[in-house]
Amino acid sequence: MIDFDRKINIEQIIKKTMAKLKEGNVAPDFELPDIDMNMHKLREFRGKNTLLAFFPAAESPVCTTEMCVFRDSLSEFENNNTAVLGISVDGPFSNKIFKVNRHLNFPLLSDYKKETISNYDIVMKDLGPLKDYNAAKRSVFLLDKEGVIKYIWISENPLIEPNYDEIRSKLKEINN
Repeated sequence: MIDFDRKINIEQIIKKTMAKLKEGNVAPDFELPDIDMNMHKLREFRGKNTLLAFFPAAESPVCTTEMCVFRDSLSEFENNNTAVLGISVDGPFSNKIFKVNRHLNFPLLSDYKKETISNYDIVMKDLGPLKDYNAAKRSVFLLDKEGVIKYIWISENPLIEPNYDEIRSKLKEINN
């Protein structure tokens, strides 16, 4: 006789164990809409390095600072053959307002179903005092041209920004 409860628990444990991404893993593919509802797959960026910048909430203070740093550094990333993608669980309309207001010059993608943040194991439960509002943990994944993860930074505290110099240093390593 099959113990279905046990089978489900084992499958959940296996899934959770496999979900933990590490440097050297191939980044899970995704398909997410941008601010104009155009769908983008991660694999479309193969052939160049890709920086995935997950942020908790459009127009929030720290997210604004972080995305503006990436905006102001975009030419440096482009000179290093690197695409920058901002990803949040905000809807495309909220991301559009954010992009326009802050003059962001790279794609903002909407993980409105929260599948990508789950696959990347970066779900922040209960954003601040908002119980049951799950968002992306502030995180950065730097991928090489083949989509292999070369750098991971994940913050448990949404008020902490990534170390931008560390990201630049890792990017130089990838290109050498």
